[in-house]
Parts: sequence; C-alpha cells; structure tokens
Amino acid sequence: MAWKLAQSTRVDKLWVAPGNGGIAGETTVNGEPVECLPIGADDLPELAKFAREHQPELTVVGPDNPLAEGIVDLFEEHGLRIWGPNKEAAQFEASKVFAQDFMARHGIPTAKAGTFDFPTAAKAFAAELNGSCVVKADGLALGKGVLICKSVEESEAAIDSVMIDREFGDAGNQVVIQEFLEGVEVSLHVLCDGRTAILFPTSQDHKRALDGDKGLNTGGMGTYSPAPFLSEEELQAVTHAVVDPWLMGCRAEGIDFCGMLYPGLMLTADGPRVLEFNARWGDPETQVYLMRLETDLV
Repeated sequence: MAWKLAQSTRVDKLWVAPGNGGIAGETTVNGEPVECLPIGADDLPELAKFAREHQPELTVVGPDNPLAEGIVDLFEEHGLRIWGPNKEAAQFEASKVFAQDFMARHGIPTAKAGTFDFPTAAKAFAAELNGSCVVKADGLALGKGVLICKSVEESEAAIDSVMIDREFGDAGNQVVIQEFLEGVEVSLHVLCDGRTAILFPTSQDHKRALDGDKGLNTGGMGTYSPAPFLSEEELQAVTHAVVDPWLMGCRAEGIDFCGMLYPGLMLTADGPRVLEFNARWGDPETQVYLMRLETDLV
C-alpha cells in the first residue's frame, strides 16, 4: 500500500504507522522519504494526536482492528479526513454474527448457518449437519478463528475450543456454525462510497498454513490475480446476487459503508455463496492488486 501511494503525483509526504524496514526505503515521486512512525496501528489516541498535529490530507486505514475499534469515528470527530468504514459499518468483519444475520435479512446467498450464544445449541446444530461444518468465532481473531470440521466429534471439539476454552478470548462469546461448502474459493474486492460500488478484479488467496492445503487457516499465505474461475459474465452475476443486495441492504438499514468491502466467496455447483465479509483491503490480495493497478491509487 505504501509503495503504491508513494508513486502518486498527488502525494508529497507519506507517513506509515508503524511501518517496517522495507517501507522505510521507499520515497515519494518528489524524492521525499516515506517516514515510519513509532506508533502502533491499534494506538488510536496517539494516531489521532499525530494527525491533529501534522494535518495529513488523508489517512488510509489498512488493518481490521482499528476499524472495529472506531478509528474512523474518532478521526471524523476531530475533523480529520480518513478513508475506511466507521465502527458500525466495520461490523461486517468485526462480527460474523452481524454479517450472517444481515445476509439472511437481505437474501444474500450464503451457506446454511446458525448463530449461537451457548455451546449446547451450537453443538445440536452442528450435529444436524453431521459435523460437516465450519465453526467461526464471532469476533476478530487474526484470521484464525475459523475451524473446519468433518465429523460431529471435530465440531464439538471446535465449539468447546472457541466457547469454553476461550482460545480466541472474547471473540468466542458467540459463534456462527456454517455448513461446509464444496467448491472454489475466490476473493472479491468492492470499492464503495456508501452509494455506489466498483468491483476490483478477482483474486484467490491460500489460507492454509501448510503445504498441500493442510493445516489451520491463516490470514493468507499467498495469492494471485486474476482468479481464472469467473468469466466477465459470471462476475456480473455475482455482482447481481451479492453486491447489489448488500448495497441496498446498507441503504435500507442506514449503514454508511465507505471503504473496501472484501467478500470471500465459494463458487459452488449451486452458484456463488458468501463465506464471510471483510471491511478492508485483503492481505495478501492487496499486494497483487496494486502490482496490477496502472492508475493513480490516490
């Protein structure tokens, strides 16, 4: 992201918090070095203080947690321009229960699923699916709060891990249980200003930690774009089935989503199904998108 922003002819100065050694080697088009700040991405008060003192014309939010904690709301309270969804809109990623219920209300195709506050009810629903399901912690868990199960025993162990053993802390106060879907997984990115939506090209990331698509899920081990599984006609069908009702649902419920919506899709024999929503640029998907993007990102 910093690499692409630094290429913009509209950018004279660029700060990154906290940044890293690779970013520190970048320069803007006018030769100004990109400055890495000793401020954590989750340190909202310090980020707001820096922005008030230095008055950047725009702040771009990368990670999910600051969005979920309300960095956009905080900056806007101080009259600072920032790009990303506010705390309410960030619930699409911050709460899988919220996202699942929203999809049900607005007819967005997804897996058969239930949301649960107690492990007993969650286990009963998983048993109805013969244990072939996905157990998802409600809150943010660094991309690791999704457990794939193939049997009743595995599903019960996963539910206990999330809700009783608290492997993901308060993120496991509630769970979503989804039926396990067969198909090809594709990442979709939708640039939205709250009224209109523009699709980026497709990509596919690989989430499993180990070779051969084995191991636990991660936030993403690697990706490529475009994903060769959707024709332009099929992509338009996905837009009609997923993006349009999502946007209309946001309008109907007064949710002002300004930022990047990143639905994870499963292309099944019965059509596309939404696995989850994310409320920010995907990592690692952004790396391939911005390598492909020929225009000025700013």
